[in-house]
Amino acid sequence: MPRDPHRDSSKRQHRVLGHYLALQAWVRGLDCIVLTRSDLESFLGLERFKSSRVTWLCEDLKPWFPHQTPYYKSSSPSSIHSLFLARVDMASHLPSGSMTTDLRINKIASTAPKTQKFISEGFPWKPPLEQDMVAQLAVISAGLAVPNDYPAKRKNKG
Repeated sequence: MPRDPHRDSSKRQHRVLGHYLALQAWVRGLDCIVLTRSDLESFLGLERFKSSRVTWLCEDLKPWFPHQTPYYKSSSPSSIHSLFLARVDMASHLPSGSMTTDLRINKIASTAPKTQKFISEGFPWKPPLEQDMVAQLAVISAGLAVPNDYPAKRKNKG
C-alpha cells in the first residue's frame, strides 16, 4: 500500500500533541485531560474536521491516552465538540446525555479520576504552537529543564 504523505504528516503532528498533553496532564496531576473543539482547532491548525482526521487523531493518541471519549454536536464525526483523553478507563465516570463540556466535567464524581479541560479557569492557557511544543519537549528531554519550567502561556486579560 503506498504511503500517504498527508497521513504521515498528521501522525507526526498528533504524536507531538500526544506527548505534550501527556506531560501537561502529568504535571497537573490529571488522569483525564479534555480538549475542546477550539483547542483542537488551535493545536491542529484546522477549522473543519473530516471524520478521517478525527479517527486518525484518536488512533495516534492511543499510546499516551488509551481511553478516549469523543463528544459530537451532531451525528457527524466531523462535528467533534470535545475529546476526553485518559490514561485510565473513564467510561463509568462520564455522565451520559447531551450537555456542555463544563457541565459534563462538573458532574463527574469527586472520587473519580481527576479530570480537567486543557484550558480551564485554573489553567487559562493559550494553546502553544507546534513549534513551541517541540521546543519545550526537546529541552526537557535533553535534561536542560524540568516540566515546571515551561508553564503554558496565560491568556492576556485586556
